[in-house]
Amino acid sequence: MLTGTATGGGAGRAGAVRRAIALSGPAVRLAPRLPLLLGALVGMVTAGVPVVLHIGLGLPDAALLARVGAVAVALGAGFALDDPAARTTVSVPVSRLLVRAVRALPVLVACAVVWVTVAVLARATVDPQARALFPWGGLALEAAALVAGALGLAALGLRFTDGEHGAATAVPGVLLLVVTAVLLPERAALFLPPGHPDWTATHRIWAVLLLAGLSASALPVGRWRLRRPGGEGRRRAPGGRGRLS
Repeated sequence: MLTGTATGGGAGRAGAVRRAIALSGPAVRLAPRLPLLLGALVGMVTAGVPVVLHIGLGLPDAALLARVGAVAVALGAGFALDDPAARTTVSVPVSRLLVRAVRALPVLVACAVVWVTVAVLARATVDPQARALFPWGGLALEAAALVAGALGLAALGLRFTDGEHGAATAVPGVLLLVVTAVLLPERAALFLPPGHPDWTATHRIWAVLLLAGLSASALPVGRWRLRRPGGEGRRRAPGGRGRLS
């Protein structure tokens, strides 16, 4: 994958943006197609089968279908920053954080398209008179928080795998988050049925999780090194250059 160096000043930032736009083509080619396709398949099949079979569902079950789609696309997004060839990289004069954003952007667009499609299918299973009550905003916030969390965990994983395998922490981390949320007692539940009295309060927590995931995704990309004989101990890689993931 590509690495970056920091640039300063207005002209440097403008140049970085131009170079980032130029890198959008490679970023699309590097997108993790198989995990995203598998996530899309799981989400769309889960939501599509009741539609094809004309099975009517209530709002809680329709929300569950949309949540299954959210988890599926989040797991796919966990592979967004992976780069098995990170050890053999080329340096470009673009901020490493900006390159990471360029890498993540096509994945985020794909996740959004897939989840909206799944949610539309899930809503179609609800009685027409109740479809107006489908909680688009809350469910979209949950999906966004899960995807952001996957990217944040992937960014963390890159620090311990030489920029190669962010999914090594993203996938188990997302699964752990989802299982924990499901097992929480009702008074602390994160996955509530639509119309629940605590719906608004719980989605404030989802908003915090979204911000936490985005913040983790933007962490510096320098990796931690273990102490070596004659070395200076555990330290970050130099900040001016580094492997961008």
